[in-house]
Amino acid sequence: MNITKPSYPIFADSLGNRFPLEVTAVKKNKVAHIAIKGSIYEWSTASSRIIEPIISKFKEDGITEAVVYIKTPGGDVFEANEMLNLISDSFTKVTVKAGALVASAGTRFCAEFHTTAKSNSKFMIHKPMGNPSGNEDQIESKLKLIKDMTEEYREVYAKKMGITKAAVEKLWAKGDCWMTAKEALKKGLIDAIEDEDENIDANTHMQLVACGAPNIPEIKNETNQKQKINMELSVLAVSIGLPSTATQPEVDAKLEELKRKAGQADGLVQAAADKKAADEKAAKKAILDNAELDKKLDPSLRAHYETMAIEALTEIFKNAQSVEAISEQLNPGQKTDADKSHKGWTYADYQDKNPEAFEKLDEATQTSLIEAHYKEQ
Repeated sequence: MNITKPSYPIFADSLGNRFPLEVTAVKKNKVAHIAIKGSIYEWSTASSRIIEPIISKFKEDGITEAVVYIKTPGGDVFEANEMLNLISDSFTKVTVKAGALVASAGTRFCAEFHTTAKSNSKFMIHKPMGNPSGNEDQIESKLKLIKDMTEEYREVYAKKMGITKAAVEKLWAKGDCWMTAKEALKKGLIDAIEDEDENIDANTHMQLVACGAPNIPEIKNETNQKQKINMELSVLAVSIGLPSTATQPEVDAKLEELKRKAGQADGLVQAAADKKAADEKAAKKAILDNAELDKKLDPSLRAHYETMAIEALTEIFKNAQSVEAISEQLNPGQKTDADKSHKGWTYADYQDKNPEAFEKLDEATQTSLIEAHYKEQ
């Protein structure tokens, strides 16, 4: 489920027709039947914008119930949300029927509505992905967008499965989390399993291969299985930038390269976040150090101020008076017990007995004591 347009060509080629999106909607016996097949991406001619007027007509006809069939490797999370919102707003009762593959952004429908699946259906959830680029401000902005979308998916999965958000985090912590129909039912992602299997044709088999699904079922009702699989390898090779004659090891090597580059992009995002945190920490330290030096900050209260935002610290200490000046206003002409106990001390006394007390003296007193000390030498 990609935050930006799909960046992994195993799901769609440069023209968006790797696994073209097909959305259809018909009404049967006062029930809307909607089918969503293929990669979900917003620039398709079968996107949510195309299906919207059809569903609007259903509403005008008084249709309040919908059955949504979905078979998808995933795709654009925003386009998936648009479809989801359109369906939610248009019908009072929605049932989802899962096909052979419901992965990534497609599982958002399972999390939202009552869902049934075939016995051989496969499901996959993972954190939303994106490829933020640009300067550090642009990367930070896009990183926040990814984090917000991740939190949204974390919440809806937790609600549907009846678990905590921490438990969801544990499920996808190591990457793609694949589930059989039985596992998805046990975890609560789906609500029922139908008796029959879903037909696995060549296109579905190809999508399962491209997604990296484990234990892929054999193609059913195909007489030329070997020829079909070779064709799948050829199409997959071309979609990731290799010639159609590429061998399986060459395709595997290219997929590993794409995976490595995706990891590098994630590393850059993390590096930007780490740099921002380090810069903020250094800026806070400088503000508080200067405040202590100017005697505007009681060192015993420093830990409290360290939890505040940089903007707040800057505003607080910009026009703040020194702690000593405030004390003098409250008790003019009076000295603290500590001042009285140091009465008559020389520079040498301070250095031997209490150097910290010397540092708290005003600059004029420090200068006077130092000059007196060296005059006596």
